[in-house]
Amino acid sequence: MSLFAMRRFRSFSRDSRGSVGLDYAIAIPILVTMMIGIVQFAVVLHTAGVMRHALGEGLRLAKVDPTASTIEVKDAAKGSMKGVLLSGITKLEFRRSATARSQIGTMTMEYRLEPIIPFASIPPFTLSETRKVYLPS
Repeated sequence: MSLFAMRRFRSFSRDSRGSVGLDYAIAIPILVTMMIGIVQFAVVLHTAGVMRHALGEGLRLAKVDPTASTIEVKDAAKGSMKGVLLSGITKLEFRRSATARSQIGTMTMEYRLEPIIPFASIPPFTLSETRKVYLPS
């Protein structure tokens, strides 16, 4: 290494101008990525909570009104899904089944959630939820 290069290197190492810009350039992509990840996680948690609530509402109708049809139970579940798009529902099933002593209602929902991450090609998430309740016989 030449003497000129050594002196130049020493002057760069002592000069703190531009260090804030360098710190900013390193920290901002990491910070933005973390913030987008946190928002995506919150959207997934919100959607899962809405699904649980909707299944509970549908099964509550089936429990309170034993004459409710499958379509009415499904519509009750869909009607209680606030804050999410109904077009994301890929599967919604309600079944009544009887055992020796009781009747059971089972409701299953699958929801396709598109990621909000703008700069990466990530496949959609599929959330699935199943709930069972005892129905009056």
